Amino acid sequence: MIPLSLHLSGFISYLDPVELDFRRFDVACISGSNGAGKSSLLDAITWALFGVARKRDDSIINSKADAAEVTFDFNYEGNTYRIQRAKTRGKPTTLEFLIFQNGTGGESSGWKPFTEKGIRDTETAIQHTLHMDFDTFTNASFFLQGKADVFAQQRPADRKRILSSILGLDAWEQYRERASERRK
Repeated sequence: MIPLSLHLSGFISYLDPVELDFRRFDVACISGSNGAGKSSLLDAITWALFGVARKRDDSIINSKADAAEVTFDFNYEGNTYRIQRAKTRGKPTTLEFLIFQNGTGGESSGWKPFTEKGIRDTETAIQHTLHMDFDTFTNASFFLQGKADVFAQQRPADRKRILSSILGLDAWEQYRERASERRK
């Protein structure tokens, strides 16, 4: 996954809209004093992708805002995706999953919906597209504050599951199961 941009407003430390354009740099160091919003940027990414941040429900909304919204654009496996997640105080979370398609054969270019019927189905579609869930993401490619060693602390079976997911070995397990069934 290659991050392209992150837009957030009303999210934890960020009351006013903020845009972070990842295309402007290759490597970055996020620094600042306590409470400046460094971890909130990382929480915004995990909340957009998986609906998980260190705060839950309405507490992710800045105390001076009525709603929190995060839009995360990224490239993955040759496609550009956008995830928009929003939470209005006292209301359910909304989630949109989109893919950018270049117009061909008379079609116009633009964002096409990948959003499913409900939020759970859309979250499943995101995980299926990324070939990973929150645990895999935070164990393999994105370390949460104070939890850089979480992968090493996993049970062997969980480490195997995480690595299998990262390497795409799930497909081989399905092939093995089908072969076993055919053999029977």
